Amino acid sequence: MRDLEIRGAGNLLGQAQSGHMEAVGYDLYCKMLNEAVLRLKGELKDEDEFDTTLDLDINAFIPSTYVYNEYQKLELYKRISSIESKDEMEDMTDELIDRFGEMPKAVYNLLYVAYLKSLAHHAYMTDVKQKGEKVSFEMKPDAAVDVEKIPVVLEEYKRELSFQAGKNPTFVLDLSKTKKVKQLEKIEHCVNLLNSLIIR
Repeated sequence: MRDLEIRGAGNLLGQAQSGHMEAVGYDLYCKMLNEAVLRLKGELKDEDEFDTTLDLDINAFIPSTYVYNEYQKLELYKRISSIESKDEMEDMTDELIDRFGEMPKAVYNLLYVAYLKSLAHHAYMTDVKQKGEKVSFEMKPDAAVDVEKIPVVLEEYKRELSFQAGKNPTFVLDLSKTKKVKQLEKIEHCVNLLNSLIIR
């Protein structure tokens, strides 16, 4: 992959593959290619391939007043959607500030949401949804959850976190006592904590 990044996808893979890269964006294409390589090597399991949806009650978008060019905006959306770590989120933050100036809150939220979605996927969550002051974290049905640790996790959040057993085990976080500006951080902390339940 490092060789691909240095030499360029078009030169290394040929014209057809270069066209695919242009369609999805360079960063996302590199990650898709990396996943394909891992799959061929047997390092990417079928159970790791699932979708994670995230729906939070916040404004998360790129305003036209911040990025005027629609092509640039589309390219940024593609790149932001491929964020997989906090380091990548911070790198993108620095780049956007360098290119376009201080970010509006909605853009910061967009980066944070992309990072949270990746975090939730790594924790084997299929759906993270906010309704009012409650956020539900629905786990993948066959996620290897260490059930003995669940009481410990619930105890850390006292009565703010509850657990609903069933076909799709679900944790529900109560944000009613959390200030609006701190809610994303609280959700991030909760996802990280729930990730510790996964047996790997």
